[in-house]
Amino acid sequence: MHLCRAVLTPIRYARSEWEGGNVALAHIGQGDEGWYVRDVGPGQARQLWRFVDATATRAGVTNPEGGAGTYYAADPGETIWACLRRSTPWLDGLDGSGPFQRMICGPGRFHPRVARPIALREKETLWFPDAAKEQRYITSAQNQLGSLIDDLRVICRVVQPAASTLSVYGHEIRNLLILAATEVEMHWRGILTANGSTAKFNTNEFVKLAVPLGLRDYAVHFHPCPDIDPIRPFDGWDVSDPTNSLPWYAAYHGVKHNREHEFDQATLANGFAAVAACAVMLVAQFGQDALTPGLKGFLSVEPPAWPSEEMYLMPEAEGGWTPIPLQLSVKP
Repeated sequence: MHLCRAVLTPIRYARSEWEGGNVALAHIGQGDEGWYVRDVGPGQARQLWRFVDATATRAGVTNPEGGAGTYYAADPGETIWACLRRSTPWLDGLDGSGPFQRMICGPGRFHPRVARPIALREKETLWFPDAAKEQRYITSAQNQLGSLIDDLRVICRVVQPAASTLSVYGHEIRNLLILAATEVEMHWRGILTANGSTAKFNTNEFVKLAVPLGLRDYAVHFHPCPDIDPIRPFDGWDVSDPTNSLPWYAAYHGVKHNREHEFDQATLANGFAAVAACAVMLVAQFGQDALTPGLKGFLSVEPPAWPSEEMYLMPEAEGGWTPIPLQLSVKP
């Protein structure tokens, strides 16, 4: 077998090449350069690899250049993928990069106010690296969500939540809907501001958060309400109609500005959905640990299944976490 030539010179990666990185995959590096996670197979731990200068080096191992199966360098005029195809069976029968998933964020890079699982960990739990610095905000948001839940509990003592009662409307539900929706707006504004947005805040800007935070795929379960199906408050959020495609949010605008004619939009269903949206926004920013035991007693938030390439990577040895603002654009 013709093997890739061995190169024993240690590789030093300059941190500056990652400065300015962003959510767009094409901006992570030139050509095929970047960080990759290799899916080894069922029951085996995934591996982290660094591709640079037509070489592939496995991270997290001692002396990868001198080890077996941990370092490859392409011959002159050869791509690293061609080198791997003739030197390993890893890409046999597979197209493109095969089991290698290119990571959007390099080690230690994260997006402000955006929680993601940490790649290479056995349990994929949403986590936010900078939560300690946001503790005042998180505590305030937890308290507000707890207050909304208290209001919802009171309403549910009067109206039994069930499919047949979700159309019930009234003043207390209207008040809950308005408070919950304005809390969601606060979260939206905070994320956009943290990521450098200076645009005028409206739903045309807010909907830009749907994709990078995975909002459309979150579901909320209300434990004391067994007759209420899991609620996906951002399901169907449409960039072409970002206000009306969220029924609870359109209802909030109606009952806030035009109660005389749209009071019947202050339904129990919209109240539940608005509270669910608050819970989602808390978890989507700061991870599942942002829900206190008290909050978890009433609801739980089911996050989306994040693709490997969109997860975060722990910093390299002696490195720290660096915020990389999202490059926000409207996506369907």
